[in-house]
Amino acid sequence: MPTNMTPDNRPLADRVADRARQTGDTAANSTEHVADKARDLGNQAANAVQSATDQAKNLAGTARDKASDLADTASDKADSAMSATGSQMQSLAQTVRQKAPEGAVGEYAHQAADVLDRGGRYLQEADLQTVRGDMETIIRQHPIESLLVGLGVGYLLARATRR
Repeated sequence: MPTNMTPDNRPLADRVADRARQTGDTAANSTEHVADKARDLGNQAANAVQSATDQAKNLAGTARDKASDLADTASDKADSAMSATGSQMQSLAQTVRQKAPEGAVGEYAHQAADVLDRGGRYLQEADLQTVRGDMETIIRQHPIESLLVGLGVGYLLARATRR
């Protein structure tokens, strides 16, 4: 019996080759198993990302809708407040005209009543966007005067709220 033969009568080289094939097959199977697991995890991650993206889109849409509703409500309230203020200004103009004295003071009172009446009509007829645009135009044309008026109104409001 040659020295490289075993009791199963196969050469050692054949047995080593068989063992190497078995190890290679096991490694290939393990690699396929790991690749399948990696694919599954990748698919799960992709599904999770898609789900999170969908939820984010839904939340963004809901938030946008609510913000739009709030803006519409605020705009409606501002329009109704402007209209009410305009009506009160016209009523005040009428009162000033009725109670104005005769002479030069009365003439100034009538001029002030006319300005109040025009302002009241404007507030009743204009919407918020129109008023905003007109205010921007006035401020651009007269920045110093606008600043001074703003300071004066702020001072008067501060004094009124301190009482």
